[in-house]
Order: sequence, then structure tokens, then C-alpha cells
Amino acid sequence: MDKPVLDALLDYIADHQLKDGDALPPERKLAEELDVSRRELRAALASLEASGRVWRGVGRGTYLGARPLKFAPTLRGLRAGTSPADIAEMRLLFEPALAALAATKASGDDLQELEKCARKNAAAKNDDEWQQWDHRFHWLIGQATRNPALIALMEVINGMRVKPEVREKTSAQETRQFFAQQHQAIVNALKARDAEVAAQCMREHLLSVQGRASAKTETGAARRA
Repeated sequence: MDKPVLDALLDYIADHQLKDGDALPPERKLAEELDVSRRELRAALASLEASGRVWRGVGRGTYLGARPLKFAPTLRGLRAGTSPADIAEMRLLFEPALAALAATKASGDDLQELEKCARKNAAAKNDDEWQQWDHRFHWLIGQATRNPALIALMEVINGMRVKPEVREKTSAQETRQFFAQQHQAIVNALKARDAEVAAQCMREHLLSVQGRASAKTETGAARRA
């Protein structure tokens, strides 16, 4: 897949402020707008679909977000009744181990892509743009493990994260910058092939995300009281 095409597609989604549930333009029109071939566009869409950022249905078009449950019965048991706290707990157990393995298996291309994602996150101007690159960052770490079973699980986790009630809102620029710095620390550990530090950096990042989300929830509850 041509990586610039994927970047152009992600930038298009961010520039048009498309949100979960929004439909992308028809394939022919979108390819024309991006000035790419339909074959190149299909490859980019397949990559986003694999990471849980879009779903495609025959005769339905392409939509942002996770595939609705009625179109994905095999995930029903995982998603039904799953709370944001459940997702956070699962990620805290799973993703540090993923980062540790990626430190030993990531290719040069993987590291280059992760570095680019960290830069894109640091430059994100709003929450929607942040989410596009954040999901790709965590998905790429899964891909870097070269383990199909772990990659599949990471894709499920990313798909669950796009549910509106689970998404970690990053509306403050200061918060986005802080998380971007943590992403860069993870990349640095991966590039150093230090599995222990990579796992530690990932754990610290997820705890920070969880902590800020909890603080916002408590603040909102206090205001409503």
C-alpha cells in the first residue's frame, strides 16, 4: 500500500471533521478528490478497516468508526455491556506487553511510521485529528509484533475504543501535547530495542489517559450535582 495515499485519506477525514458514523464519499468521487487511483484508495481503506477506523458494507458505502454490532455478531460478546473502565483495564494489561514484543520485532519501516504518527499527534489541531493518528499509532504497534493473533486482538480493542462512550476526548491542546510526548517516548524505546522501557512507557501513557479521563468524569459529575 502507498503510505502517502493513507496519509492523504487520514488528512481528508481530519480536514472535513468527519466523525464516527459519518459516511465517506463514494469511492470514485473520493479517489478524484485525493487525486489517487481507485486501487490505491481501496488499499488505504483496507488498512483503516483493519485498524477499526472504518467499516465497509456491500451496497452501503464506507463509514467511520466500528462496524455496528448487527453487522459483526462475532464481536457481540466482547462489546455488549463493556464499559470504558473495562476497556481501560484491558488495555493496561495488554498493550504494555504488545509494546515490549514490538521492541524486539519492529522493522525499520514500522519505526518510521510510528515516528511519523507521533509527529502527526503533536501537530493535531483538534480532537478528531488526534483520534485519527492516535488509533493508527496503537494499531501500528500491534502490527509491529508480527503476531497475527495479537494483531487481531488489537484490532478488536481499537474497534471498541471508537464507541462514543469509550473515546478518550483530548480537546485541550496541552493534553494532546502531553500524550504526544508520551507517544514519542514509546517510539524512542522501540527504536532502542528496549522491551522493558517500551512496556513501562506504554503503561505510563495508558495510566495518564485513564487518569485524565477519570478526572474529567468526576469534574462533570460534580458540576451536575
